[in-house]
Amino acid sequence: MIARRRWLVAAIVAGVILVASLVPMDGGTTPTLLGVGLDKWQHTAGYALLAVAVSHALRATEQSVAQRRLRTVGVVVGYGVLIEMLQLPLATRLFTVTDVLANTVGALVGITVVSLVAR
Repeated sequence: MIARRRWLVAAIVAGVILVASLVPMDGGTTPTLLGVGLDKWQHTAGYALLAVAVSHALRATEQSVAQRRLRTVGVVVGYGVLIEMLQLPLATRLFTVTDVLANTVGALVGITVVSLVAR
């Protein structure tokens, strides 16, 4: 039962990311923070949270810590690429490599946080 709840949390985080990524945008200018577009910070934060949730859900498996970490990063980055591909046919959204990079950074930040907390 606990494993199901963990996966439910991961699914909710993934669902929020999906909706936020596919909602039409107005196409205005993007504010920046420390010289980086605010949207990239949002990508990084969202995918870090997803990585934490997926990693927590995978704790119920009998994989080694290294396997769970690799699987978490793979799943989260793959999910980010999938969402970017879903944006291709949308008029108000774009597939960008910088979004994929921000998602990847987020996944790595999330798994790093999990690793540091687990010590």
